[in-house]
Amino acid sequence: MASSSRIKNKGKNQNITIKNDKYHYLIVFLVPFFLLIFSLQNGFVYFDDDILILDNQAKISDLSNIGKAFRSDAFFTNSSPYYRPMLNVSLMLDAQVAKTSPGFYHFMNLLYHCLCCMSLLWFLRLLGFKREMALAGTLIFSVHPLMASAVFWIPARNDLLVTLFGLLFLSLSITWFRARNHIILLAAIISFAAAIFSKESGILLPFLLALYLLSTRQYNFDKGKILLSIGVVLIAVIWFTLRMTSIKILGAWQLGLWAIVSNFPFPLEIIAKFFLPVDLAVTPVYTSLFTGLGILFVLLIFAVFFMRKEKMVWLFIFGITWYIAFSLPNMFVRLDTSAHSYDYLVHRAYLPMAGLLISLLTITPYQWFRFNHKKTLTGFLILIVILAGNSIFLGTRYRNADSFWNSAIACNPERAWFHHFLGRYYFKQRNYFTFEHQLRKAISLNNHPRFLYNLGMVYFLEKKSYDSAFLLFNEARATGFTDSEANANYIKLCIESARNFFERGEYKKAANRCQLAVDLEPANPVAAYNMGLYLIYSGETKRAATFWRRSLSLDPELKEAYRSLYYYYLNNSSNRDSVDFFAREFRKRGGTL
Repeated sequence: MASSSRIKNKGKNQNITIKNDKYHYLIVFLVPFFLLIFSLQNGFVYFDDDILILDNQAKISDLSNIGKAFRSDAFFTNSSPYYRPMLNVSLMLDAQVAKTSPGFYHFMNLLYHCLCCMSLLWFLRLLGFKREMALAGTLIFSVHPLMASAVFWIPARNDLLVTLFGLLFLSLSITWFRARNHIILLAAIISFAAAIFSKESGILLPFLLALYLLSTRQYNFDKGKILLSIGVVLIAVIWFTLRMTSIKILGAWQLGLWAIVSNFPFPLEIIAKFFLPVDLAVTPVYTSLFTGLGILFVLLIFAVFFMRKEKMVWLFIFGITWYIAFSLPNMFVRLDTSAHSYDYLVHRAYLPMAGLLISLLTITPYQWFRFNHKKTLTGFLILIVILAGNSIFLGTRYRNADSFWNSAIACNPERAWFHHFLGRYYFKQRNYFTFEHQLRKAISLNNHPRFLYNLGMVYFLEKKSYDSAFLLFNEARATGFTDSEANANYIKLCIESARNFFERGEYKKAANRCQLAVDLEPANPVAAYNMGLYLIYSGETKRAATFWRRSLSLDPELKEAYRSLYYYYLNNSSNRDSVDFFAREFRKRGGTL
C-alpha cells in the first residue's frame, strides 16, 4: 500500500487531540451555525413534524413517557416500521422548553448538525487526514444543501443523531484501541446505544469499525476489542428485542429486496446532487437525468482513483463501503404510496455522505487544500459561498407548510399526495375551502381511498352533507379502506345521518342507515337505542323493544331506554311488573314521566 503526503505517519502523530485543532473545531461549529441560523425563523411544514410535536404534545411534554418511547414506533404508536426512540426523547426534552413553538426545535437541529461537523472533523483526523484537508472536507459537509435539509426538517433529527453518535462511537473506539481508558470504552458503548436507538442503520456501525481494523491490519483480537464487542452485542440484543415488539412489520411488497431494487437510483441520484446541488426538491422523485448523472460521476470517481499514482486503497474502499452500507437501509422500505408521492428524501443522505466524503478526499490533490496560497483559499471560499447560498435558498422552502408543499407541487405537480398533504395542512387550519380544492386536485390525479375518505370527513363534519359523505366513505370502503379510525368515523356518520333521516320523517331510511352502525359495532348502546326509536316510528314495535333491551344490556345507565320500555309495556302489555320496573328505573335516574 503506497504512502501519501496527505496522510500523517503512524505513531505518535496519530494521537490527534482536540487541543491541537481547537480553532478548526471552532470554525466547523460556527460556520454552519451562523450561515444556517436563519432556520430558527421557520415554522412547522406539516410533514410528520405536526404529528410528532403538535398532535403528540401531551405525550412529549410528559417526561414520564420516556420509557414508552422505547416501546413505541417513531409516532408513539405501533403502526409504522420506524423505530426511533432517541428522536422522541430529544423532542421530549425540547418540549420542556418550547411546547408547540417551532423555533427551539429548529435550534436543536442546528446544534446537532454543528456537533456532527465537529465529530466528523475528529474522525477524519483520526483516520489520518491532514488538518487542512480534514477542515476543508468538514466545511463542505457543514454547508452543503444535501446536509442542510436535515437541519431544516425537524423530523430528520434521527439522521443527525445517528450520525453524531455513530461518528462518536467510531472515534471513541479507535481512541480506546490506542489508549486503554475505561471511561473512553464506556463512552463508546453509550454512543453506540444512542446511535442504534436513533435510527436502525446504526446497527451497521460495528461492521464499519471491523472494516477499519482490518484495513489498518489490526488483526489481533485482544482484551480491549473483546470488551468493546461484548458491550456492542449486549446493546444490539436489547435494541432488537425492543424493536420487534414496538413496530409494524410491512408486507414483502414494501420491505426488503423488492424495495431495494425499486430504490436502486437512490445512491446514484444522491451522488449526482452532491456534485450538482441545484434547485433541490423537498420531496424528490427519481429522474433518468440524475440517475444517469450519478452513474457518470461514479465512473469518474473510480477513473480518477485508478489514474492516481499514490493510492490510499484502504481509505477509498472504507469510504465507498460506508456510503453503500448506510445507503442500503434508506432503500429497504418503499411505501405503497411512493408512486404518487416522493421516492426518497434528501436528508437520508446525511450519514452516507460522510463516507463518500472520505473517498473523495483520498482522490483529491492535496495542493487544493494549501490555504496559505491566496488563489487556493479564494477558490475554496467561493465554493463554500455557493454551497451555502444554495442551502439558504433551500431553507426558504421549509419556512412553513404552504411554502414547503407548494414547492413540492411546483417540482412535481403530477404527484397526487403532495396536493393531499397541502390540503391536510389547510384542514388542520380549518380552511376547509382550500382543503377541498387541494383534495379534489389530488383525486383528479389518483382516486386513492384516503383522499375520498378525507373529503368525506369534510362533508360529514363541516358541511353536514351526510349523503355526499356517505357516498365518499362507501367508495373508500369498497377498496378495503377500513382502518380503525375510518371505521369509527363511518359508524358515527351512520348514526348522525340516520338521526337526520328521522328528523325529516324518513323513518325507514333512518332504520336502514342505523342498522349499518349496529352491524359494524354491535356493542354500541346508542346505535341500539336509536335503532329501536326508528323502528317504533316505522311500526315495528316488537323489534324496537328488542333493541331497547339490548341497549340496556350494553349500558344499564341509559335513562332514555328505560322510559321507552316503560311506554312500550304500558301500551303493549298487561305485565304491570314490567311497567312498574321501567318506570322506577327511569325515575331513579332523574327522569319525570
